[in-house]
Amino acid sequence: MEILPKLPRVPALRGSRRVPVLGAAGNVFRFFGDPAGTLLRLHREFGPVAALTEQDPAWVALFGADHVQRVLSDARQFHNLAEVPIPAPEDSAPKRLNVALTSMNGDTHKRNRRLMMPAFSKQAVAGYRDLTVEVAERVLSRWRPGEPVDAHARMVELAMCVAMRTLYGLDVLTHADELSALATGWLEGLLSIGALLFPYRVPGTPYARFMSVSERLEARIHRLIAERRASPGGQDVLSLLIAARDDEAGQLSEAELVGQTGVLFVASYETTANTLAWTLLLLAQHPRVLAELEEEVRSAPLEQAPSLPLLDAVVKESQRLLPAVALLFFRRSQEPFSLGGLDLPAGTSVVVTPLVAHRDPELFPDPLDFRPERWRGGLDPGPYQYFPFGAGPRMCIGAPFATQAIRILLAMMLRRFRFELQPGARVDRMVRGITLGPKHGLPMRLRMAEGPPSPAVPLAGDLRELVNLPRA
Repeated sequence: MEILPKLPRVPALRGSRRVPVLGAAGNVFRFFGDPAGTLLRLHREFGPVAALTEQDPAWVALFGADHVQRVLSDARQFHNLAEVPIPAPEDSAPKRLNVALTSMNGDTHKRNRRLMMPAFSKQAVAGYRDLTVEVAERVLSRWRPGEPVDAHARMVELAMCVAMRTLYGLDVLTHADELSALATGWLEGLLSIGALLFPYRVPGTPYARFMSVSERLEARIHRLIAERRASPGGQDVLSLLIAARDDEAGQLSEAELVGQTGVLFVASYETTANTLAWTLLLLAQHPRVLAELEEEVRSAPLEQAPSLPLLDAVVKESQRLLPAVALLFFRRSQEPFSLGGLDLPAGTSVVVTPLVAHRDPELFPDPLDFRPERWRGGLDPGPYQYFPFGAGPRMCIGAPFATQAIRILLAMMLRRFRFELQPGARVDRMVRGITLGPKHGLPMRLRMAEGPPSPAVPLAGDLRELVNLPRA
């Protein structure tokens, strides 16, 4: 991946000043160090079009529904970056794991998406509901009230087990540790600054670890595919992808199966876990909403969870304030284009972010407040004003599956348990890849859902820049 393509300067393009000594590269590294904070600052200081480095169109952040729509609706002009962020040999595990929808464009993307759609159809997603409930029952039965927990780690475990069962047909408990370590290690290495700065396979370096974990993850996925081929007819996503046939599109190749399977797994559990964790934190800090929601989920059959009005409003508001995907995959323009009164060259890389779009005060009054009731008053933002799963022809293919799973899992937890923030807790944000999660976990205590919820606990940490919460 070419981090800083040499493009002609655009004198009217506003943005951050160059970092001393490092120049534009320093601005890029600073962005990857804190994407959320950088994007919020760029929007605040420079408005709807802002460059990571002033006058340099290599990296440009775009804000506002019109600009977002321009980028997300035109897949021909704005391609997803197809390169692996970390330099890697052409015939290597990182390159092969990158053969996925997120890095495909044009006819290749359309063909793969067409073959994958049956695994995420309305009928298929409904079939995953019982699997989700079955997995959650087993995981929740092991939780013991009264103990301090890292709520984010618990959500990762829960989401990981659901993903393994629904995506791969694997037992939820016997494979968790191995796949968890591989998936987490691969995700952490994918945008490692250390691996980016020193892309040489020297033992002990971040790059060497990234290459090793990529190879082991690829090998594990190959074994999963072989196991599913040996036992055809399963209703998990991998089985459906292996069986997918189309008169025009043909079928997915082995390389496509490997890449699509790996990215689906990482994307599904990471975003689901982060959404659940943020929602539990927001509910703990808003006991009145929590009490009303607990009453709603207890009074309705579990199969109605995806359509419960308050539950739906709570999840939507959580995804508005703290979207699990803080920024969408980078797009690179294939031709010169005009936008916001600026003429930008081919090769311009652009980024759009739900994090900023979801804070538009004209659409969402008091945008830093957690107010689920706003969604029950007829609020209906456009697809380019509220887009936790992206929008346009490249909208997340797994959005219906994630939407259902998040609501079912949240309802099941709230029927039994309550998560309370520990006194003196500090919660900081971290963007890993493109996902927004807690940097050092969520220090909470697991309780039985009995009696009225406890009052909110004052909170420290830079999460407070994203949402209004009681102050420590």
